[in-house]
This record gives sequence, C-alpha cells and structure tokens, in this order.
Amino acid sequence: MKRILILLVALLGANNTACRASDQTPTESSARKSSRSNESALISLFDRWERVWHEGQYDLVPSCVAEAYLRHDQKGDRTVTRDAYAAEIASIREDRPDIRVVVYDHTFAGDRAWFRFAFKWTDTKTGEAHSQAGMQLYRIEAGKLAETWLTMSPPGSAWRDAVAQEHWTSPPPGK
Repeated sequence: MKRILILLVALLGANNTACRASDQTPTESSARKSSRSNESALISLFDRWERVWHEGQYDLVPSCVAEAYLRHDQKGDRTVTRDAYAAEIASIREDRPDIRVVVYDHTFAGDRAWFRFAFKWTDTKTGEAHSQAGMQLYRIEAGKLAETWLTMSPPGSAWRDAVAQEHWTSPPPGK
C-alpha cells in the first residue's frame, strides 16, 4: 500500500509539473509573439511619422497622433490637437523646407519609444547649414503618439556620430 501511495504521489507530481510546463510554453511564446507584434506596430507608426516630417504627408497625421497629444517641450507642458500639431510641423517645414530629422539611435520598449536625433536644415536666406541635437521619448496609446518628452541642445549642436541611421526605425549603425 505504501508503494502504491508513493507511486500515486509521484505520478500526480509529474502530471502537475507537465501541466505547468505546457502552460508556460504557450504563455512565453505568446509573450514573444506579442512583443514582436508590438514592435512591428511601433515601426509602422514611426515609419509613417517620418514621412509626415520628411515628405509633408499630413494625411498620415490622424493615423499617427492621438486627438489630444500631451507635449513636454521647450514651449512648456501643453496639450495640442493632432490638427494643431500638424499645423506646427507645416510651419516648421515652410520656414525650413529641407529640414531632416536625423536619427542616430532609438529603442522601442512596450508603449515607449526613445530617439536620439538632430534636426538638420539649410538657412534659406544665407545657405548656411544648421543643426540642433535632441532626445525624445514618446508614450504610445492605442497605436498613436499620446505623449512626448523632448529635450533639445542649443542651436548649432550636433552628435559626434559619424553615421546616422538610414531611416528612423533602421538599426543603428554598427548594431
């Protein structure tokens, strides 16, 4: 009887362990798939956002920016509508037609995206090249930019990197 009881306990324990192991595998696999899916969604979002900035494709703004976009930047803490922010970008592009947002490094993590970048443009009156380095963190909600924290170095600043990423979501050079 004692042997049967020990065998029964061992079988129950083995069964329990097997159930737990099989429960974890799909969960971990699902988490990895979800993480890849989330990263793909962020790449798609920032590929569209890059086209807004570089190509003036303002029709993409509704697919990129939440209706109320909370910004923490050099103008202070403010909430702007997507239309108001699209107008700000259009105004910047009007003053600096060749402006580029050159990204040197970025990271996606959950509902956050971080970029180390520089604005680069040519002064339309003097032809002089200008730059301004910055760092920006975004919070994404429902697949759209919902909040951002932006810090800029002084005008004329630049990162020391010799090579930038090809696109905002391309791998950083050397990685």
